[in-house]
Amino acid sequence: MAGLSVTPLEEVSRARYALFFRELDAWTEYWDVYHPETCGRYYFGDGATEAGLLTRFLPRETVPPVFAAWRRFALYEDCYDRFIAEVQVPGIAEAVVEVDELVARVFGNHFGNILNFEVWRDYLEAIHRFATDTLPPATDRDSLISADDPRKPTAARHMLEGDLMWFAWAMHLEAAQILKGVGSGGSRRALMMAGVATGCAANFAWRGHRRTRPEYQATEETAQTLREQGFRLAQSFEEAAAEVHALFRIRQWGSP
Repeated sequence: MAGLSVTPLEEVSRARYALFFRELDAWTEYWDVYHPETCGRYYFGDGATEAGLLTRFLPRETVPPVFAAWRRFALYEDCYDRFIAEVQVPGIAEAVVEVDELVARVFGNHFGNILNFEVWRDYLEAIHRFATDTLPPATDRDSLISADDPRKPTAARHMLEGDLMWFAWAMHLEAAQILKGVGSGGSRRALMMAGVATGCAANFAWRGHRRTRPEYQATEETAQTLREQGFRLAQSFEEAAAEVHALFRIRQWGSP
């Protein structure tokens, strides 16, 4: 990719970053390969006995009321009370918290103590590489996915193919912050929300999935700008969420 040179030390880091996304995917999209015992609980279920936690709050075949409420909140900055109410619906709240706890465990396994500012830089760089599709290929996973599997085209890559998934990630973080508060994983969620803001911007600029801020280009200058912005946004969950909302409005309307 233009503007992204890689040193031997960065190669080591990129391989480590890839392991983080590999583990997240192992519990979610590729559960049947790595964690069949979950029956797709951390994804959209198995189509049989398990409906899946994500089915409760993320769009797939239908749009759950809680996601519709978040979308309204992000676009118009109103109806926040409605979003809170939908988040607190029994079944939704439990699903959001359980997925958040999974993400917290995986984050801790791969990045460590959120109070260490080097962890912030490390995570934000991982997100940038993920967003720009510049992580090492998932060759082992690709070898386990059959040619007729609809996941095959992306099985060898660590990335988000669907642009709406950046905002689905943000919606989950906001819901978890409402339910668990700042004192229970709030700093990690702020960092992750900053990662959504900068990762979404980088993904759209480098891969052209959707519109983003016009000043963002697939250059090293933009990459550095996003790194600096991410570090600043990670200090405030509210500011990071507001930037994600602005990016969502750009995606939808072309202007914040």
